[in-house]
Amino acid sequence: MAILCPSTAIYHLLFSSLLLFFSCYVSAIPVYGAEEGKDGFHSTPVSSLLPKNKCSASARGGSQGLPITQKYGPCSGSGHSQPPSPQEIFGRDESRVSFINSKFNQYAPENLKDHTPNNKLFDEDGNFLVDVAFGTPPQKFTLILDTGSSITWTQCKPCVRCLKASRRHFDPSASLTYSLGSCIPSTVGNTYNMTYGDKSTSVGNYGCDTMTLEHSDVFPKFQFGCGRNNEGDFGSGADGMLGLGQGQLSTVSQTASKFKKVFSYCLPEEDSIGSLLFGEKATSQSSSLKFTSLVNGPGTSGLEESGYYFVKLLDISVGNKRLNIPSSVFASPGTIIDSGTVITRLPQRAYSALKAAFKKAMAKYPLSNGRRKKGDILDTCYNLSGRKDVLLPEIVLHFGEGADVRLNGKRVIWGNDASRLCLAFAGNSELTIIGNRQQVSLTVLYDIQGGRIGFGGNGCSK
Repeated sequence: MAILCPSTAIYHLLFSSLLLFFSCYVSAIPVYGAEEGKDGFHSTPVSSLLPKNKCSASARGGSQGLPITQKYGPCSGSGHSQPPSPQEIFGRDESRVSFINSKFNQYAPENLKDHTPNNKLFDEDGNFLVDVAFGTPPQKFTLILDTGSSITWTQCKPCVRCLKASRRHFDPSASLTYSLGSCIPSTVGNTYNMTYGDKSTSVGNYGCDTMTLEHSDVFPKFQFGCGRNNEGDFGSGADGMLGLGQGQLSTVSQTASKFKKVFSYCLPEEDSIGSLLFGEKATSQSSSLKFTSLVNGPGTSGLEESGYYFVKLLDISVGNKRLNIPSSVFASPGTIIDSGTVITRLPQRAYSALKAAFKKAMAKYPLSNGRRKKGDILDTCYNLSGRKDVLLPEIVLHFGEGADVRLNGKRVIWGNDASRLCLAFAGNSELTIIGNRQQVSLTVLYDIQGGRIGFGGNGCSK
């Protein structure tokens, strides 16, 4: 056994202490730049950013509520096997955004004089489907979920012109509880005429009948549109529209006696199934959510008048760094949460700041050399071919009352091919529109009577 003299033992003790101190010091030095493990960046498999063509049996969504599917996804069961091209998606998205912009431009000071709002125009179709039933016995229909519309309608027999992709029509004569006309006293007239942003139309009469959401959620004398003359591209086997706006005829308003104007959804990725919850089922999630206040839209004095859900966006972060965009940039005409718009639109000043910060954070990756096709609204794209993983900066939307919504993976990137994966945001003239790409796999809870919207969760499996 070796025997150390006192001086040698002290030397070894000092050396070990210095080595331990140096190791701790180095480990405590912050690592700057886009490095794995640094807060604000996520190592993401490139394959996870691409569309899936098979419905995942392990991602069937929650056991409660109405199942939600993407209308062109493999889980929709719509029989629409060929999804639209990116140009078609962006074209429809631009139509919707242009319509929303035009609706709020009417409230600009220079346009208020001698102004009569056009209340016959509504948004273009959305991208997510739910099944509901009307009548006694129940007749089931696939409707487009839309927070930007208030009237719920479906095609009815007999129809003069029918949607080509629709498979089903409500038959009033087969229902024991159907009545023609309005059952809400303040409704003006017994007919409706819906013209959407893409010039699609639904014209017909109001009818009243039992609406069934789930077996335990049945509502007699529900007023809905019975479409007799419908045309346009509502797409992928949809039979009509489920209006989740704030108007008097919306599903939210007509079920308020039971659900207290509370609902939530988790919009799924294309290979999974989300859920739409109402009332207590929705509020049971509230403890895990971060809430921000609903605010009035431009030219309105109450939450319901604008029809849309307005919130207060204050700033954006990229890779854990605030962009310090003045909140006034988002304040007029404001920020809406919309289930039908795909790509989030930001005021040009805000988008320019986001784009610059994102490009800096992604500097080590090659930009895509592919030429932008006509109608392509995405302008910050990367070629990630041959890469297994990519280190993506997290984007955080900072809403009022400290509600920070963290976006990563598919909520940040959009694309069909690894050679062209793009930042899923675009510039807009003034209005900020939080689209469904950024809402995918989040829980979004609407508490209208409480005047707030909550965000949270990570996936639709709960």
